Amino acid sequence: MKMKIRNKAAFTDEVTPLEEENARVSYEAALEGIVLLENDGTLPIVPGKVALYGAGAGMTIKGGTGSGEVNERHAVSILEGMEAAGFTVTTKNWLTRYEEEYRRGEEEYAAEFRRRMLKLDVVNMMGTPYQHPFGDPVTIEDVNESDTDTCIYVIARQAGESADRKLKNFEYSLSDEEKANLAMCAANYEKMIVVINVGSVFDMSFLDEIAGIGAVVYYAQQGMKGGNAFADLICGKVSPSAKTVDTWPEKYEDIPFAMDYSYLNGDVDQEYYREGIYVGYRYFDSYDVEPRYPFGYGLSYTDFSIEAETVTAAGGKVTVSAKVTNTGSTYAGREVVQLYVSCPKSGMAKEYQKLAAFAKTEELKPGESTNVLLTFAMEELASYREEDAAYVLEKGDYILRAGASSRDTSAAAVLVLDEDIVTEQCDNICPTVLEVKEMEPPMLSDTADEQDTDLERIPVKAADIATAGHLYEEPEIYSSPVTDAVLNVLTEEELCDVVTGAGAGGNRAKFFDAPGSAGYTTGELLDKGLPNVCLADGPAGLRLQKTSAVTRSGKLKGVEPMLSAMNYVPEAMKKIMLGNPEKHPCVYQFATSFPTGLALAQSWNTALAERVGKAVGKEMERYGVTYWLAPGMNIHRNPLCGRNFEYYSEDPLLSGKMAAAMSKGVQSRRGCYVTIKHFCCNNQEDNRNHTNANVNERALREIYLRGFRIAVQEGHAKALMTSYNKVNGTYANNSYDLITKVLRNEWGFDGVVMTDWFATGKDVGSHSAAIEAGNDLIMPGGKGVVRELKKKLKTGELDKTSLRRCAANVIRGITGSRIYQAYRRMYGEKESYR
Repeated sequence: MKMKIRNKAAFTDEVTPLEEENARVSYEAALEGIVLLENDGTLPIVPGKVALYGAGAGMTIKGGTGSGEVNERHAVSILEGMEAAGFTVTTKNWLTRYEEEYRRGEEEYAAEFRRRMLKLDVVNMMGTPYQHPFGDPVTIEDVNESDTDTCIYVIARQAGESADRKLKNFEYSLSDEEKANLAMCAANYEKMIVVINVGSVFDMSFLDEIAGIGAVVYYAQQGMKGGNAFADLICGKVSPSAKTVDTWPEKYEDIPFAMDYSYLNGDVDQEYYREGIYVGYRYFDSYDVEPRYPFGYGLSYTDFSIEAETVTAAGGKVTVSAKVTNTGSTYAGREVVQLYVSCPKSGMAKEYQKLAAFAKTEELKPGESTNVLLTFAMEELASYREEDAAYVLEKGDYILRAGASSRDTSAAAVLVLDEDIVTEQCDNICPTVLEVKEMEPPMLSDTADEQDTDLERIPVKAADIATAGHLYEEPEIYSSPVTDAVLNVLTEEELCDVVTGAGAGGNRAKFFDAPGSAGYTTGELLDKGLPNVCLADGPAGLRLQKTSAVTRSGKLKGVEPMLSAMNYVPEAMKKIMLGNPEKHPCVYQFATSFPTGLALAQSWNTALAERVGKAVGKEMERYGVTYWLAPGMNIHRNPLCGRNFEYYSEDPLLSGKMAAAMSKGVQSRRGCYVTIKHFCCNNQEDNRNHTNANVNERALREIYLRGFRIAVQEGHAKALMTSYNKVNGTYANNSYDLITKVLRNEWGFDGVVMTDWFATGKDVGSHSAAIEAGNDLIMPGGKGVVRELKKKLKTGELDKTSLRRCAANVIRGITGSRIYQAYRRMYGEKESYR
């Protein structure tokens, strides 16, 4: 069967209605994702003259580097956004000097990059992105020339895939140059606003050293329309409504085992999760450590009151109705209502409280009120008891606390459980090989809340709560008329092609191509009725080739590098790698850059996340992408993780709910699938291909697996990517416990499981062991992987049933795609497959 390679790229670079529609969604997501951390009345400001300084002013960072990059048409900087909103920026001379310094530094960085390329160190270069210079000193001449009393200073830091942020390089804190500039500005401008353009928690101790800073805005990384959203927020067009998704410590050392994290302990091979369940606010609240900004915190231009009015508990389901009132007199705004629960202190050690539910109001005018409902099931509060592999609700008092952050709540009621109840009976998984001695549990004393006799006490009967059990067995091989029609004509050797990706550069045999895709399923079986499908990176949007030149032979060659790091390769290599738009016609795929995962989560708005998902799904449909390699949802265990910008939060419930909403949005488009990642414990980037996460089972289940479970069971994610790292001595992609026992037997996942790119092979996970563990697709694959699988199939080292089971899952995904439907339409239902 002879075929041309097809794609859905456009022949014109004109702005499409879909681009405009999705740009609007990106803007609205950014509006709800920018957190106001400090404000003494300085904000909002009226558009007019303003002094603008700092690394992120005109060179604003829209997202992190690596696979999470997006190649949009244009990203609006803070400078551009402010000018579009009517501000007159009067420090253009300083900004011009900065831009020149940036370019000089970039040239030096490029030269070093090329030297390192000669040492074949390209992959690691992804983890050391070009860092913005700190900038020239702000002089009194700059201040006088600016002719304004208002100053905005934008701090910027970049981070990315493959390496963690370094303390010694000021990647987590201000440099001396920046401190001097902030002090100069704060002393000479009446209104001083600091903006943090960083993709993770940042050291804010400079606020204790520099007087005169009136407002602090956490911009994070807000995608292609962030500059517009920022300007509209600071001028009061919209009131800030975002909340932090992590606890911001007073100092880095306040984090438990802070100096043992990743590279800081001198051993990147072994990582010990000694804090157990006490991650983020669970630690700060339980051990009474005062944070700088608590989890769930954010200011507005108005004030709100939150009053829990009714609490009901029936059949194990709890519902809290809360009245929210805008008590301000000037600005409309939105509030996030958070519900926490303190569980009984008897029996297992527990955190002081944990998030149980949240809801965001619509915009409320001054004096306006609304009611929100917060619901959860009692079994979601269960703690995991390792001794008998059971999730348990212990008898006693469950205190409900409603409020605006983890440190701003009021007790609403007490649920009184009459007996202990096992809510879920499991098997133990992932036994530790190296001992993980966890920190001593906190000494939690009775609180005033528990002594408050006015609190309503609501009885809950253990008999009303069901106990779930699981059957641990090999999943059935998926079967349907469509899938079987392909599966049953393939030989066992051909099944090895099905479970292997097409290779790093794709392959010649290909039915469809979305230029810039991160990977493809096999195209070797076109004559057997199986076309290839495309997988595109995320999670801030689709990472595709923006512009591709069409060569005389019909081959597509990108005009610009896909990754920012590849801008710095030698020019001779670029000429080989890239197409020439002056010699060849071009096709175009303009994707939308959305706020990063962390920034989107700061909206605390699952409906908004679902809208973003629908927007991504429309672009997948437009360009022919079947699997989106997102959302990323690992836990922010430590603020130095280089990839925190991609992930949602330190809290598994918030992470899971956002991922579930995103999944629903994407998958509302027929044949478009999310790929939740990286499963699991990918909480550091240094040595990520080999590091071993040593974690006790309770923490593994309650913290690091829970978000994935929510995304699977509530969001019905159709695909999942296993992580590079080991978990208790076994590579995640080779872990039968994680992939089959937990993911499939306990959670009921029936989609495709794929490896991360090059996560199996020499010195990493085994290709064949991944298949036998239930990992369906080896990515990016290639002929070498196929050869090894076929060899092990012949020797009996690869189980035939496991191979067939994995192949059926891959075929199911392909035959459910739009690409398969196009293939069938093109070659007819009567096509005979040999």
